[in-house]
Amino acid sequence: MTLSEILDSFKTKLSPSKFIDSLEKKASFYDESQNDSEGNTLEENLKNNPYLNSGNNSGNNSAESSNGIKISKNKDEPLIKLTDVWKIYQMGEVEFAALKGINLEIYEGEFLIILGPSGSGKSTMMNLLGCLDIPSKGTVSLNSKDISELDESELAIIRGKMIGFIFQSFNLLPTLSTEENVLLPMEFQEENRQIARQKASYLLDIVGLSNKKGNLPSQLSGGQRQRVAIARSLAVNPPIILADEPTGNLDTKTGDYILDFLDELHAREGKTIIIVTHDIELVRYATRVVYIRDGEIEKIEKCQKNECQKNEHEELK
Repeated sequence: MTLSEILDSFKTKLSPSKFIDSLEKKASFYDESQNDSEGNTLEENLKNNPYLNSGNNSGNNSAESSNGIKISKNKDEPLIKLTDVWKIYQMGEVEFAALKGINLEIYEGEFLIILGPSGSGKSTMMNLLGCLDIPSKGTVSLNSKDISELDESELAIIRGKMIGFIFQSFNLLPTLSTEENVLLPMEFQEENRQIARQKASYLLDIVGLSNKKGNLPSQLSGGQRQRVAIARSLAVNPPIILADEPTGNLDTKTGDYILDFLDELHAREGKTIIIVTHDIELVRYATRVVYIRDGEIEKIEKCQKNECQKNEHEELK
């Protein structure tokens, strides 16, 4: 299936969003001498950032799109709020509560780790945070809007503009090239094709894949596919990046590269990063850690980077 056919099947009428004004390179991903197809160095290419003409949000306490989607400038108001949230599944004649009375507030600019073993309910929580599902009881508010009161088209708009998803299994479309996978969110929002290609090229430079634009996902390593997924998650400059086990299918070195990049993105762009994981090693990146088990929050730990306490001999399974 071609990109045009996919768009004809799934396109949602969304408006273009402002994009990144000044992401800088993360050296771990590529050699500093790497050149782009025009013979320019990566550093020179980044200085010619195609997003600088799209508006500058640097230093502002809000993120907004051309259609008015914005985050409140009031830092005291949570960006995401879960209030007495339950998620109950019907299994035959038996009801199973995957989440039980969850109360959680997430603020703009946090690097939040949701940590729990398999079956703890963390994936269910991720689906609610990402507006992929609605609670059985209680409320989930995103940017002060109760997602249960929105229809599917409204939820799609919020997902498309406010949340960038990074999945453990990458979820790249296998018939599309690296560049086309990154272009896809911008195509859904009817971005000008020439501008969208400039943005996709810039993003692929950032993650060190400027020489892989024409490759299919099957021609990339696991780490490269995850970097494509990160580039795609940034395509419409969402204020929230939501990652589900982003290093789960990667070797340790590549996984560290991915986490270092997200950490740099958080530090330089002020993105709200939420990672759902069972890997206790990831807490070193967090500003807060939410520990979840059996559908309930055990504790919430506020952290300074690299200072969260953990048992070095314990790893959640």
